[in-house]
Amino acid sequence: MSSSPSPKAAPSSPPSPAGPGRDSGKPAGGVAARGGLPGAVLRDERRLSAIWLVPMLALALAGWLGFRAWSQRGVFVTVHLAEGHGLKPGDAVRYRGITVGEVRRVELAEGLEGIVVTAGLRRQADELARGGSRFWVVRPQVGPGGVAGLETLLGPRYMEVLPGNGGRQHRFIGLAEPPAVERIEPGDLEVILEANQRGGLRAGAPVTYRQVRVGTVLSVGLTTDGGAVEARLHIQQAYVQLIREDTLFWESSGIEARIGLGGLTLGMNSLETMLSGGVGLATPPGASEVVRTGHRFTLVPHGPDDEWLEWQPMALIGSAFLPPGAPMPNPLRAKLAWRQGKWISRERSRQGWVLQTAEGLLGPADLLTPGEKAEGGTVFLEVAGNGLPLVDDPAWSRGGLAAFAAFVTRTTWPAQRRRVAVKPEDCIAVGDPAATPLPLAAARLSMEAGFWLVDPAVPLDESWHGACVLSRRDGYLVGMVLANDGEPVRVALLPEAPAAAAEANAETVKPGN
Repeated sequence: MSSSPSPKAAPSSPPSPAGPGRDSGKPAGGVAARGGLPGAVLRDERRLSAIWLVPMLALALAGWLGFRAWSQRGVFVTVHLAEGHGLKPGDAVRYRGITVGEVRRVELAEGLEGIVVTAGLRRQADELARGGSRFWVVRPQVGPGGVAGLETLLGPRYMEVLPGNGGRQHRFIGLAEPPAVERIEPGDLEVILEANQRGGLRAGAPVTYRQVRVGTVLSVGLTTDGGAVEARLHIQQAYVQLIREDTLFWESSGIEARIGLGGLTLGMNSLETMLSGGVGLATPPGASEVVRTGHRFTLVPHGPDDEWLEWQPMALIGSAFLPPGAPMPNPLRAKLAWRQGKWISRERSRQGWVLQTAEGLLGPADLLTPGEKAEGGTVFLEVAGNGLPLVDDPAWSRGGLAAFAAFVTRTTWPAQRRRVAVKPEDCIAVGDPAATPLPLAAARLSMEAGFWLVDPAVPLDESWHGACVLSRRDGYLVGMVLANDGEPVRVALLPEAPAAAAEANAETVKPGN
């Protein structure tokens, strides 16, 4: 039996040129041609190598550093000086004792006439690059007025700068010598003194009143026609009221020789005037007008007469912290003494400052009020050489302050120069009249229970108890310092002034009683 021929097997398809698992006729991820089984699909995966992160981070860091340097670059100034005095690149530029810039380049000027210093100022100090700013090289100097620049004897030189108030400027002519007066305030006075000879007049010499320095000689030179010598005098704002049209000036050499019936008498004013000379002044009592800047005086050819030294012009001595013409108070040192003790009696005392006003002595209540434990008849207030018994209560006492109806000096603080303060403001504290007032910024004061609480960072201690507090805005008395041991320092604010004048009080204690 013949068998039927078997069918022929279909020829196998050649592998796809696309490679195993890939079908060019199917979409990616399709199904294989036979068997219905899915095939593997291969794709090329592109990854970012980690090695590229390093330059990218370096580029970002460089950009940030560049932006920071650009934002804090400050300004560059050039200063022309006659001498370099050893100044070199890298030396500091200083203002108020801190570094505000750096010397970048020191080179000779064109024509070999001096040197040119290029300095970079920090961004925070770019306000120093203004018209009127003064630059000079600080170096060791020994002269009649003392020693200056001692820190540069072993250390490097540096350039000092004082700011001006003009417009933006980047080129300056430096000073050959440090200025005689570093800072000139708006309320200061400048007058001209003419003399036939220079004598002992020199720049930087002191101008004194009753041997207290009130100004400085700025410069000395010939007049434009050569007929005389003229000196420019700078008077500090606090002492401007002393300079009147009839004020007398004389040369003060520090040593005075007088021949009389008793023989030769030598006197010395001060070591400063003996070494550097100076100018003394005296103002007669009277109502002559206060002079203005540029007023001319003639130097008296001989020393002061005894009568001049006895003059008392009663001028109002102010302060650079207050507006021009505002008077300064004259607090009096007071001591409250008493005895206390039930079985053993002991001496107790408390000290502070009081102010003579038209209503009596104004001061802290604990200084003008007998304590509850004090024995009767033992409480005394010692002030201005007087011993005042505290028998009765004060004229008034509130808010930590009190007024005691007593008058120990003829000079009183005007009632119209006191007011009630509403909120903390910039003030000064005046204790010892011979000491420098202490600034009290409004930011250091906070209102608390009717008082101004003083920031503990302000250096006030018991020695300031009763010190007068004056507003810097108008010079008015607004309160007094309360500084007791163990308690926060406060400012007791003045209440409304009483309507009745204390001079009419029958209990008034006159000076000398």
